[in-house]
Amino acid sequence: MEVEDDSGRDAPWPHRVGDNLYQLFEKPGPIGHDRTRARGWPERAVAVTLRTRLRSGTMDADVHPDLAKLSFLIGRWEGVGVAGYADEEEFQFGQEIEFAHRGDLPYLDYRSRAWRMTPEGTLGELITEESGYWRALSEEDTARYAKDDDANVIHLEVLIAHNEGFIESYLGNVFANRVEMATSAVVHTITGLEVTASHRLYGLFGEDRETLGYAWDLAARGHDLRSYMSAQMKRTDRNDQG
Repeated sequence: MEVEDDSGRDAPWPHRVGDNLYQLFEKPGPIGHDRTRARGWPERAVAVTLRTRLRSGTMDADVHPDLAKLSFLIGRWEGVGVAGYADEEEFQFGQEIEFAHRGDLPYLDYRSRAWRMTPEGTLGELITEESGYWRALSEEDTARYAKDDDANVIHLEVLIAHNEGFIESYLGNVFANRVEMATSAVVHTITGLEVTASHRLYGLFGEDRETLGYAWDLAARGHDLRSYMSAQMKRTDRNDQG
């Protein structure tokens, strides 16, 4: 991966992605990420470009029909974001995310890695990685779980395993290229990060709706849900086919 300065383009602050998503979902904004400007970081996003060929393609004819609602996620995305939690200082990170389908099976394979950005604007140490499966429910299953309760609409189940020693199980819904999901269960190893709950928003925004943003709120180490990580991503696989 190569990191390039994108100083010639106007772009929102990485931590503003969370604000954009909460506005998109018409929800209150997250706690935190309010000291970024004071750190002296540049007000323009860093463009992250991929120089290797994508291992899997975008949506095609053999994708399971239940994945239609999640098709906007399929592919590889790269970008930058801001992380910070409780008394930990905020920092910028570079990230790559990939959603891949497996033939006609009704789930997406999910992988993500993030690196701390150095003062020079390059990728430094690996700070976190996670992987798992996004399982799409059929219309019949969604209707069965809802049972005339509009507040219980479930479109997907998500399992995510973290290198910090915990696993999250999410239930979520999908509307108009937007995903909202919250944990139904969290387990951790005896030395793993003591996480008790998570909430995530994903969505496309921008004039061309080609920017994927996410905001991740986390409850850990005795704290209630609060902002943890947010980023804006650009799809890279469309330029890697040549």
